[in-house]
Amino acid sequence: MHAPISSRGPRTAAFTLIELLTVIAIIAILMALLLTGITGAKEQVRRSAAKAALVEILGACTSYQNDYGKFPPVDAALIGDVNTNGLYAYGDTGEGKCAVTNDSLFDILRAIDRGVNKDHAMNRRRQSYLTAKVATGGANPRDGFCDGNEFPSTQGRFMDPWGGQYCVVLSASVSLDMSRFYSDLSGPMGVLHVPAAGFAMGKDGKRGGTGYEGRYQKPNSSEAADDIVSWR
Repeated sequence: MHAPISSRGPRTAAFTLIELLTVIAIIAILMALLLTGITGAKEQVRRSAAKAALVEILGACTSYQNDYGKFPPVDAALIGDVNTNGLYAYGDTGEGKCAVTNDSLFDILRAIDRGVNKDHAMNRRRQSYLTAKVATGGANPRDGFCDGNEFPSTQGRFMDPWGGQYCVVLSASVSLDMSRFYSDLSGPMGVLHVPAAGFAMGKDGKRGGTGYEGRYQKPNSSEAADDIVSWR
């Protein structure tokens, strides 16, 4: 006697609709967490790059001062009187409140025969105090110098990783209380007497923010300052 042979194959396991939707939801949550982590890591890299660039910029300014006895004296960049608490402000002329765009400063520091440094008028030694990579982004340059034909309207400017200009504030005669120009350029007591300072406005492209005053948060606010500042 032989046992009857079933014509049906082995039973195949299958997801129900609810199980399938649950799996999709879990994958979506994991992807969101992963993307948030990647975005945060990229932003931290940008902030670190901006901080390092500001340190190099201020170092270049100090080296120029050591050679020439003063910071680059561009008349158009002067805010106030050269002999009484005046300062030179290079960078974003809108939100950054600087007097001139920063190519005026960097043409001098990089010994480029152009603009205010025509015929090397402000850097007779033709000493290059600063080098950095060329910006990327074409019409929206970022993270480097706007050198070459790709940047006809922003030639010579030094852009931060978010596409804003690095802002540099230099004393015209003596060390100044930099917080008078911008409250983020201040020490623990709100006073910072230094000859040179700089800042990048960060991702929002604005000086300061709605949730804080200077470097200090407003009461009951969770918004952190995103500007990157440095001085020496």
